Amino acid sequence: MAELQVNFAGVNFRNPLVLASATPGWDGLRLKKAGEAGFGAVIPKTIGPIQDWAVHPRNGRLFLYRVGNRPVGMINLELFTTKTREEWIARDLALAREGGAKIFASILAMPEPEQTAELASQVEATGLVDLFELNVSCPMPASTVGMHIGKNPELTYRQVKAAKGAIKLPLSVKLTPNVADMVEIAQAAVEAGVDAITISNSIRSFAGVDIETGRPYLRGYGGYTGPAIKPIIMRHFSEVARAVKVPLSAVGGVSSWREVVEYIMLGATTVQIATTIMWEGLGKVQKILDGLSEFMDRKGYRTIEDFRGIALPYIKTVEELAQEPPRFATIDQERCNNCDICSRVCFYGAIRQEEGRTWADKASCDGCGLCVQWCPVGAIELKE
Repeated sequence: MAELQVNFAGVNFRNPLVLASATPGWDGLRLKKAGEAGFGAVIPKTIGPIQDWAVHPRNGRLFLYRVGNRPVGMINLELFTTKTREEWIARDLALAREGGAKIFASILAMPEPEQTAELASQVEATGLVDLFELNVSCPMPASTVGMHIGKNPELTYRQVKAAKGAIKLPLSVKLTPNVADMVEIAQAAVEAGVDAITISNSIRSFAGVDIETGRPYLRGYGGYTGPAIKPIIMRHFSEVARAVKVPLSAVGGVSSWREVVEYIMLGATTVQIATTIMWEGLGKVQKILDGLSEFMDRKGYRTIEDFRGIALPYIKTVEELAQEPPRFATIDQERCNNCDICSRVCFYGAIRQEEGRTWADKASCDGCGLCVQWCPVGAIELKE
C-alpha cells in the first residue's frame, strides 16, 4: 500500500497535500476544518498588519472566468488576512492546530526586512506553527510589498536573510510568477539561507469587460488562478527545480490527483491547492488522496520519493529537440472513424480523405502533433 507521508524542509507531513494561502483558510476555524478533511498541512491567509494597502475590497472581488460555459480560472482581488496579527496569535492558530494538519504559517514580507523579522519572531513565539512561508509574491498591491519585492533578487535576498535570522523554524519563500525568469530570484533566496521554495502565486490579470454595459467585470487588476495557469507555473517550477537543491512546494492549477502527480514528477515534495477547494468543497481532498494512492499502487510506487523528479531529465531546449530524428503522423486505419477532424486542423496539407479512408502524407507532414491531440479515438501517432 502506498505511503503518502513526506518530509518537507525537515517537517513530516502525513501527505503532500497543502491548503494554499487563500480564502479557504481565512481564519482558524476554516483551517481546522481543512485539516480534518485530510490536508497534510494548512496555510493561513498571509499574516501581516491591517493597513490601507492590506484591506481587500468588499464590493465584489472574485470573477469566475469561463470559456464557453466551462470555468477555466478565477480572478481575485484578494490581499492578505483581514484578521489582526493579535487575533491569529491569541486564538486562530491554536484553533487551526485542532484539525491535525501541520501549520505552515504564511507571513508577509513587510516593507522593511526588520519588520519582517519582528513579525516572524512574534508568530514563532506562539509555539503553534511548524514552519513558515514568506510571501513576496502577491500580485495585487500597488505598494512596496508582494511581487514588488519578489521580482527583485536583491530585495528577496534581504527579506529571506532577515526572516531566517529571527527564527529557528524552517522557512519557505513564495515566489511570484510575474517575472520573465524565476531562477535568479530562487538562487538569491537559496544564497540567503532559505530552507524551501514555494512556486508560485497567482498571475497578475484583468477580468475583462461586460460588452453590454461597457464596464469592467472587476474594476482592478487581480490574481488569476485555476486550471488554466498550470502550464505557466509548471514552466517556472521545472526551471527552478533544475537549478536549486532545496525542497519545493508547487501551487497552481491543481484540480485532481493527476496534477499532483505531474508536479511531483517535476520535483515537488508538497503540492498546494486552493481554487478547486473553493469550487468543489473540502470533500475534494480525500478524492485527490484516494486517486494519488491508487495511482501509486498501480504503478508500484511505494513512496512519493520513488517518482519525485523523474520527468526533469527529459526536458530539453527547443534547439536540442530540433536535432532529433523527425517523426510523422501515422494513422491506424482500423481505429480511424474518418471524422475528418485531423485534416481540418492540419495546416500543412498532410492529411486527406480518399475513398472513405483518411491518409497522412509523410512528405508533407511537419511533425507538429496537433492531429494526434485532436483525434477523438486515438488513431494517430507520431512515428519515425
